[in-house]
Amino acid sequence: MQDKIKEANAILAKMNVPNLPDEVIKLQDELQKKFPNTVTIANLISRNSELLADFMTLVNTNLTTEKQQIKDAKAAVNVMGLDEIYNIFLSASIMQLLGASPAERAILSHGAKSGIAAAELSYWVFDVSRSEAYMAGLMQNVGAIYLSRFDDEYKAIFESQMSNPITGFLKEFELFQTEHTILGAIVCKKWNIDPIIYKALMFHHDVDFAVKTASNQKIKHITALIILSNYVVSSTLSEQYITQEIKNYRDLAKNLLELPDNAMKAATASVLKWGSKL
Repeated sequence: MQDKIKEANAILAKMNVPNLPDEVIKLQDELQKKFPNTVTIANLISRNSELLADFMTLVNTNLTTEKQQIKDAKAAVNVMGLDEIYNIFLSASIMQLLGASPAERAILSHGAKSGIAAAELSYWVFDVSRSEAYMAGLMQNVGAIYLSRFDDEYKAIFESQMSNPITGFLKEFELFQTEHTILGAIVCKKWNIDPIIYKALMFHHDVDFAVKTASNQKIKHITALIILSNYVVSSTLSEQYITQEIKNYRDLAKNLLELPDNAMKAATASVLKWGSKL
């Protein structure tokens, strides 16, 4: 593992990993106070109009159970918990930071669709919120974006993992001597993302994830949600992605979470409804 981390750091050292926007840093600071000021929080979210628009889109599509549309940041803060608000705002910020090329935007789009599916599936998982599930789905491929910047050959490797999440992942290691899960965890740590989330990202291509995350049930559950959400996204793209390998991996995660059959149908419907907008 140390060799993989060393190689991942070497790759990231050759490129720029941007800092989070100032609004996110200040929002972190405000939320760490004993009594966060909701007016200050709403003002920070509203300061950047483009970022606000992306934030409100996330709030009103797949990350709220409200029946009526939430119209502004103040209303969002009043309706949703502060942890939820932060995760959603951070997700919107990250989507602005990444996706410089068509290949990167394709990777980011896949992660966003996975986040939609994971958020829907989290309804049946008691210890994972919708925004945590969305963040995990979105962030799982951040390391893949940096590998695609490092080597043009990575695009084919990434695409192979959409149908072969295990053997495709092994090919990635053979080529780079590290993995996008490790690069992603390093970037997540730089961005002060919840360790629960980036630790889950480390295992979402590991058939032994349940054993390796046994000491922390929430990490195990988030990992399983990522695995299932990736299956959902692949199934909405093309039947050619549905191999026996991805079915077997899906079943490992589904059996662990003990989800009802309608859960997968609901997640698929959400991706078909909202994913086309990405």
